[in-house]
Amino acid sequence: MEPSGNAGISMKRYIILALCTVMLLGQAVQLAAQKADWKVGIQTWTFHNLTLMETLDKTQQLGMGYAEAFFFQELGAPFPKETYLNYDLSDDDCALLRHEFKKRGIKPIAFGVASYGTNEEWDKFFAFAHKIGAHIVTVEPELNQLDYIESLAKKYDMEVAIHNHPSPCIYASAEVVEKALKGRSSLMGVCADIGHWKRVGEDPLKNLQKLSGRIKVAHLKDLTDKMEDATWGTGILPVKAFVNELKRQHFNGLISIEYDDFKSDIQEIRNSLEFLQKCSK
Repeated sequence: MEPSGNAGISMKRYIILALCTVMLLGQAVQLAAQKADWKVGIQTWTFHNLTLMETLDKTQQLGMGYAEAFFFQELGAPFPKETYLNYDLSDDDCALLRHEFKKRGIKPIAFGVASYGTNEEWDKFFAFAHKIGAHIVTVEPELNQLDYIESLAKKYDMEVAIHNHPSPCIYASAEVVEKALKGRSSLMGVCADIGHWKRVGEDPLKNLQKLSGRIKVAHLKDLTDKMEDATWGTGILPVKAFVNELKRQHFNGLISIEYDDFKSDIQEIRNSLEFLQKCSK
């Protein structure tokens, strides 16, 4: 049974209205980001149950123009089945990957979070990130690898952001990161995961202040009292204070949206973007 003429028109109007709403939110987020001088994107781990191509489609729907992509996510069509994001992709697959990002208007600004045991693996990782067009890599190297990581940062003119997973990650505490970066190149900095700092009992706002000038990426988070991800502005964390601190620092890096336990409703992400847009004014 086909819908009546009026029903068809109403459905078309609904679709057009929905598309316009998404476009306006995307424009508002990007304008607010430009005003604040930072970039807003997705950490693709948020959609790790989907393929990377499906993740990029979701990112496009949300109006975001940047992505921080984690390795080993299946790429999805048009790539061959069971082809995963990694530094060993063929030249043809790399060219296709750049095309898939570009056609959606999304820049692959960062890759990570990466950890490797050998210099050879770090070489391949940096070379791949540079080849695809990234400007930042988020990493958790061993302390004795930092000199080599710094040399690669200079070689590729690539910003390095050290991430803080909870223990047993050696960078769980901001104090360790601060000491590790002392005296190093300005290319070396921090991927500040707000949620993980709270989960290990540290004060995220004080840590942002402590690491002022070194923050390259912020995994902005809000949490429930059970330490689970929440829509920004609805949980126990002072997200607006975090945003104000980043503004005070004249932060011009990447704010990544990352949900560790995301289900399926992208409206939750849309609500977080709207909250960020209000805070950015």
